[in-house]
Amino acid sequence: MMLLIYFAAVLYITVLSREPEGRRYDMEPFRSYSLLLDGNGFYFNQIFYNILMTVPFGMLVPLVSKKIRTLPSITFAGFCFSFAIELTQYITGRGLFEFDDLFNNTIGAVLGYIFFLILSGVMIVYLRGKK
Repeated sequence: MMLLIYFAAVLYITVLSREPEGRRYDMEPFRSYSLLLDGNGFYFNQIFYNILMTVPFGMLVPLVSKKIRTLPSITFAGFCFSFAIELTQYITGRGLFEFDDLFNNTIGAVLGYIFFLILSGVMIVYLRGKK
């Protein structure tokens, strides 16, 4: 149920809350990082929130799927989820299809998976101590 609520929230944030502006894309790798390093602070938020948005994906998916519990599988699943978001934005004209978003969202999913592993290990240690 949490995963479905998360998907609905992401759909709202990335597509439904936006007005159509036409189909746009930017496939220049790491453009937002370059602009950030040039002093444009706007891109810090863009990078940070794109990473943060998919951290829950990396934490929740392994809870509901035993097949997606390895680093390669969560990386691939995170990329596919991000690609679906970007493609939906492009098709609907509600957002910008960007390489950097694909990269940042995938990083967020991987970070979420790392948090999942840490929290899983903490819970196992806790439960072993309760015996």
